Amino acid sequence: MKKFLLSTVIALMALCASAAIGDTFSVGKLNYLVTSNGTTEDYPQVTVTGLSAEGKAISSLNLQIQSTVLYNGTRYRVTEIGTYAFYAQKNLVTLWVRWGITRIKNNAFQSCTNLTQARLASSVDYIESLAFNNCSSLKYVFCANDYIKDSNYASNCMPNNSGMVLLVSNTAKNTVERAKGIAAFKNFATIYRNHEAFDFAFTDGGYYVASNLPDEKPNKNRHGVFKLVGLNSSNTEYAPTASSYTVDGYTYDLAEITYNACESYSNLKTVDLSRLSYLRAIKDYAFKGCSALTTIKLNSSTSLIIYSEAFANCTSLTTLNLTSNVYDIYGSAVNGCSNLKTITVSTLNKHLCDVNGIVYSKDKTELVRCPPGHNTTIFNHSSFPSTLEKIGNRAFATCKKIQMIHIPYGVKTIEMCFQECTGLTTLQIPSSVTTFGYAMWGDIPNLTYFYYNFSTPPSGMPYGPYSSAPRLTLYVPDEAIEAYKKATYWSTWKYIKGGAYDVTTNDAMQTLRYTIHSNKAETINGNSYAGRAMLVYAPDPTVYSQTYAVPDHVTLANGKKYAVTAINSNVCSGGMRASATLTLGANVDSIFSNAFKGKTMLTGLKLNSKLTYIGVNAFYDCRIANDLVLPYGFKILSSGAFYNNSFKRFLIPGSLISLANTCLARNNYLEELVINDRCWANYTTWDLTKIPTSCKLYVPVGSEEAYKKNEKWGKLNVMEGSYDFTFNNADPYGTIYHMTVTSGTPITVDGVTYAGKAKYVYHPANMTLGRYSTFECDNYETDRTNGGSKKYLMTEFGDKVLKWCDQVTTVRVDRMKHLERIGKSAFELSGVTQFTVPASCTSIGDEAFFDCRKLSELMLMRNQNRTYGFRFYGRNASDFMCYAYWKDHYKVYYEACDWRPLSGWPSPRDLVNGWVQINDGSTVSTFAINHPVDWNASGLNAYIVTDYDKNKKIASTMKVAITSTAYGGVLIDGYKQNVIYKLKRPSTVPTNPKNLLLGAPAGADLNKFQVAYVFDKKDKYFWKPSSGYRAEAGSAFLRLSNTQAGNTTKVYIDRWLKATGDINGDGEVNVSDVTALINKILGSSTYSDAVCDINGDGEINVSDVTALINLILK
Repeated sequence: MKKFLLSTVIALMALCASAAIGDTFSVGKLNYLVTSNGTTEDYPQVTVTGLSAEGKAISSLNLQIQSTVLYNGTRYRVTEIGTYAFYAQKNLVTLWVRWGITRIKNNAFQSCTNLTQARLASSVDYIESLAFNNCSSLKYVFCANDYIKDSNYASNCMPNNSGMVLLVSNTAKNTVERAKGIAAFKNFATIYRNHEAFDFAFTDGGYYVASNLPDEKPNKNRHGVFKLVGLNSSNTEYAPTASSYTVDGYTYDLAEITYNACESYSNLKTVDLSRLSYLRAIKDYAFKGCSALTTIKLNSSTSLIIYSEAFANCTSLTTLNLTSNVYDIYGSAVNGCSNLKTITVSTLNKHLCDVNGIVYSKDKTELVRCPPGHNTTIFNHSSFPSTLEKIGNRAFATCKKIQMIHIPYGVKTIEMCFQECTGLTTLQIPSSVTTFGYAMWGDIPNLTYFYYNFSTPPSGMPYGPYSSAPRLTLYVPDEAIEAYKKATYWSTWKYIKGGAYDVTTNDAMQTLRYTIHSNKAETINGNSYAGRAMLVYAPDPTVYSQTYAVPDHVTLANGKKYAVTAINSNVCSGGMRASATLTLGANVDSIFSNAFKGKTMLTGLKLNSKLTYIGVNAFYDCRIANDLVLPYGFKILSSGAFYNNSFKRFLIPGSLISLANTCLARNNYLEELVINDRCWANYTTWDLTKIPTSCKLYVPVGSEEAYKKNEKWGKLNVMEGSYDFTFNNADPYGTIYHMTVTSGTPITVDGVTYAGKAKYVYHPANMTLGRYSTFECDNYETDRTNGGSKKYLMTEFGDKVLKWCDQVTTVRVDRMKHLERIGKSAFELSGVTQFTVPASCTSIGDEAFFDCRKLSELMLMRNQNRTYGFRFYGRNASDFMCYAYWKDHYKVYYEACDWRPLSGWPSPRDLVNGWVQINDGSTVSTFAINHPVDWNASGLNAYIVTDYDKNKKIASTMKVAITSTAYGGVLIDGYKQNVIYKLKRPSTVPTNPKNLLLGAPAGADLNKFQVAYVFDKKDKYFWKPSSGYRAEAGSAFLRLSNTQAGNTTKVYIDRWLKATGDINGDGEVNVSDVTALINKILGSSTYSDAVCDINGDGEINVSDVTALINLILK
């Protein structure tokens, strides 16, 4: 019994053992040859060698060769069909080589003359020579492999039968083209794609092709991949219940619905892909033309892409929901879905989103797809997200309901996106677009109005299938009209006009349109902007007295603000039907040619403070009636700019650099013209037709005669009195403050930045305004012309500024911290009573204060570089005096010496007095002035040196009340630091006593004056300077004769003498001074008590000797 059991076990083990390499076996209809042993990673492999006895016994054989076979409990992987394996097998009628088999070897099916159909799996990569040779009945070959290499299929592997048909896979767009390029298929009469070229079919009605081999054994992790290539045409639903399929122990993930897989399946109503966790792609045309399809459910696991026309012409589809995993959807995916109104996107999607049923990239920078059935018919700029930069390929394709699209500024790229938009009649493209994937307008058959904001007509682009369709009106930039009329294709438009734009704004004037002409961020008028915009279109007003209000800026949907800085040519191209006023925004600096030409209903114009340019004929033949003041900073007034208008007053500022000769012709209502520049008097080509000769022409002071002599200007009523602006923009006849800008270059002073410099100027109204007794000048004045607020540092009183203004008695010049110039005749014949010229002033013009009969004092604060004009004072009040800094007194004095004395008036040089201000910390100074001084009236103590004691080396002083010598000097004390002392002249001048102090000429070498001694302000004595010492202007020195001086280096002054120990005056303090002091006490010497009172107790005795000895020892 034991032996029987043992033998049975051994037999079973032998039966279950794997066959060895070279072994053969039969399973079912086929014979196999073992070609490799199995490993832990792989099944053993076999080759099919032919039909078994069972297979040969079947008279009409429909043969399937599976990719695996189970023999004696071991699974083998079938990899090849061997050489001559089925040679001349007459019973073989159909053949299906299943997925997994990779090679069909030489002559494998040769002479199978009854074989009519061969189905080859996509895994078959090699077919060798004569494999199907002489299969004379073979008509249909299904080839699921879409990556065949020509060299892998022998060129003679197929028979040469007539009418053969090759059906290739749907797995790629170009499988037919590829197949036609394979030499092995050259004998096929017909080649086309068909879902019948598949690897597997399942109960869900789907046909599949496998790709990406799974791991060799089922227990490994890597799965194979299935692609859906077709459906059973009777299916109304495709709803796979699982994401993977298991075949022969292998697992395959359904990852792709391939090209044309379910195209034109008219019965299909529902596609539910929600369970397909591994679905990565729905390829081109996958469900195209499924006209009954109403429901699509997508998976939400693996990243999914929906390709071109995947659901095209699914006309029953109304909504489409893109789940969180949809990575991308091609714009053409839903072409022709005429009832698709909304595409929604899961909020969890990281790549896409929807806005109002339209698909955008997640960041809303790209418009991916507008559903073809979307209900919106007009897309304005506000219809799009503010972040939009790109309109993707076919984004609006087949959207036949849309009538108008206005692309927002900021979009940079427009691809082929308007195909078959048959309802679209109006399209507007902004200048921000820099990239076109295609001339998109060529796809729009009924395009009637096209706004194309590009200065250069594009060329060399494909124009689309409707490029020759009738075109009506093309709007381009005004300056590019002629270029478009001459350009290929563009010239076919019936009308080519200006008016292309980027941005619109809705306001009281219906719609204003703008072009963005700069994206450079900048600050204008104190506000930050993303760039600049130009007004290119303004509709005609239809309401009486309506206002064109050009805004300061336009705001795009993205929140960016662009300053409106220009008004384009022909901005108002229609005929005005109602009276209107144009109000410029604060930032407009240019108005271009013909902007409002011929608008006779334009009756008002409100300028701003930034305007710099008005082009040719900009306001030609309008009827502007209000006064016009061009702001300072305005540069160019072009030909015909204000030809034939109705204003009465016009001001041209000094900033103008170009003034065209016809700019003001035919202004027959003009009463006053202000031209604030003398240069225009030099030209004679002016057209002043119809300007009344009674018109007042105000010109700069000093240019009146030049204008009068001009053959054109001279016909007007020329007079001085031009200006750039008035105080608080007041009526020029109602204010005494008229200003002219002298420099428009910004300047920063004391931490404050000004727009430039300006001066107060003359106007005839100044002398007539009696209410002004005080001229309230200031450190700066603000130009408020046309609503501006530019501050100008006031640095001048212009020529004649207050001439003849007898009512003005006070000028608050103290407020002008930076006065630089007082012009000619600035205050002549005015009522000014006192005036202080600040130190900042460097120039006083001729007769600046002449004939000011009430002027009693003219104070000149020190400026060593100041220039003085001829007779800048004279014929003033009876007590008039001009005060100059004592060190510069001589300069003004000698200036006045050159003036011819006026009969009945004091000599001008006798009206110049000095003023003194000491701020060096001293209490005593030497002083020299070349005019008589009443020191008591001047508030100072003055002393002269009357004598010198050579032995004692002491100078004797005497206080004086009046000095009269032209070159005498004095010692002064009793003054306060930083206080101005005006040096008054005495009514009578006494004879001067002897005075050893001499006034020092500025810069004089004192060694030339015998022996000169300089005053030491600190210790109050005179000391002898070394050779080459130069005197300070306005100072005095002590002059001694050589005999008086001897070898003395220091001279003490009796008034300020104090004991130093040098009793004998030899310049040293030693024992000899002790002897001299003792002799003084004994009465045998005459040294000064002041010198000998060493301890300062008022007595001369032994205690002074002790003090002197201590001084020497110390």
